[in-house]
Amino acid sequence: MTYRIAIAGCGGIADRHLAAIKRMEETNGRARAVAVADTAQERAQAAADRYGGNAAVYVDYKQMIRETKPDIVVIALPHFLHLEAACFAAEAGCHVLLEKPMALTVSECDLIIGTVKRNRVRLLVGHTQRYIRENLAAKRLIEEGALGELVMAHDVRHTDYYANGRPDWFFRKELSGGGIAFNLGSHSIDKIMWLAGSQASSVAGSLSHHGGRGDAEGSMIAYLRLQNNLPATIVQSGYKGAPAHYTELIFTKGMLRLETGRGLQISRGGPYEPLELPESADPFLLQLEDLMQYIETGRPPACTMEYSRHVIEVLEALSRSHLSGQEELVSGLMDLPSTDQEQIVVPKTTRPDGEAGSRTAIRHYLWMQTDYRPKVTFALSYTEEELRLVFRVYEEAPLIRYTRPNDPVYRDSCVEFFLQPAPAEDARYLNFEMNAAGTLLVGLGKGRQDRLYLGPSDRPVVPVETAAGLRDPDTGELYWTARLRIPLGWLSSLFPSFVPRTGAAMRGNFYKCGDETQVPHYGCWSQVRSDVPDFHRSEDFGTLVLG
Repeated sequence: MTYRIAIAGCGGIADRHLAAIKRMEETNGRARAVAVADTAQERAQAAADRYGGNAAVYVDYKQMIRETKPDIVVIALPHFLHLEAACFAAEAGCHVLLEKPMALTVSECDLIIGTVKRNRVRLLVGHTQRYIRENLAAKRLIEEGALGELVMAHDVRHTDYYANGRPDWFFRKELSGGGIAFNLGSHSIDKIMWLAGSQASSVAGSLSHHGGRGDAEGSMIAYLRLQNNLPATIVQSGYKGAPAHYTELIFTKGMLRLETGRGLQISRGGPYEPLELPESADPFLLQLEDLMQYIETGRPPACTMEYSRHVIEVLEALSRSHLSGQEELVSGLMDLPSTDQEQIVVPKTTRPDGEAGSRTAIRHYLWMQTDYRPKVTFALSYTEEELRLVFRVYEEAPLIRYTRPNDPVYRDSCVEFFLQPAPAEDARYLNFEMNAAGTLLVGLGKGRQDRLYLGPSDRPVVPVETAAGLRDPDTGELYWTARLRIPLGWLSSLFPSFVPRTGAAMRGNFYKCGDETQVPHYGCWSQVRSDVPDFHRSEDFGTLVLG
């Protein structure tokens, strides 16, 4: 099979991918670049010209994917686009080779993992350290026990991170995830964990910010403790100075000095001596072959999605340690949330109608004796000031009886939004329930039996707008709408650990019910695992990440 491959993003790293594709095309015909995309058309055209084939040129990677329908998409875009691009490619049925880091946050990683699994495609994150010749040789020596037991590791990286050629987005944390620690430190963390064959259990560290560009860190020092009790240090500086790039591995019977891209040296008690290394293929070629084998056989690649998520988790713990001044624990791979729960990215919008992004359906109807399944969709978005939610409910004659705040509107034709703004720190959640007249019930607490109902005097104005008797111009069906606007400042006052910024991970669920309608019904977005009607199961909430 010849894999048709498209490249999204034509910065410097794209040439490495294109060279690997060209080498494979010329040696065994298993790959061919069919298209490249970059917002700068001249950059995309130059990449296509260097490749030397007939690759189509695009300025919109989504259009490229829709029109060329590649087998594999290589995503080499800025970090803040990894989530959007990986999910778009997966939903289009494409396998993905995603440049590291996987995403800006662990929550974004979870969204990618869930999307990839639901669409039954394969994704490999480009942690290339495990494909480099001298790294592979060091790994073999560790596994053979040639120098005894590995007892510690020390990694150093000094480079002029603020050189003029680096684009500005690298220095804005909201776009890059972080500076030298997030970008280059992810290589060091990956390298140490892979060489040692162990995940991280904790990290302590300190960052500095003296680069004069943006708000991302310019240096880092980290003490990493692995689950096999191996200690490791990582020191990186992006300021002016003598460049350095090496890893020292200390054993009970000697040492290895690994200089990635240059070679491997060994000491058995005296000075370091260079080791002669066997020839090895280009790391980007080996990486591509690994993904193809994963696609064809299902054998997990050298770097799984869950492992790549763990690297981001270590980096997040490092940032917490810098702020707390304490060692921070890191969860293992077995602590991943279930990916069969629903997950969505909440888009930021400036549209007055609040209907940014795509509409999502309530698909699960439970605890019912009939086939009645009213069609319901919702769109959740946010602005600087508020969360905006729009329900569209396809009911011709919604039942409306209750008109006073906190009346039991769930007995009428009702839609509901349950929201847990800070799930990691605060088990409480809000429930917003409204009928087709706009009557609103609001509750706060940790569970069904622990609810404080908030009347108009207990909360700021939460505007609700409803309209009934509307007709869908495409299908002719009648529907009603409910629009809810929730002030973000109020959420932050109720949940102090909630910060409404890009990457913030909330949990929640969306419901449709009508306990006393002609045909009682219970629908949800994220499936509720209960034998009896119960919308208050926060453990079944899906993930809502601010985009």
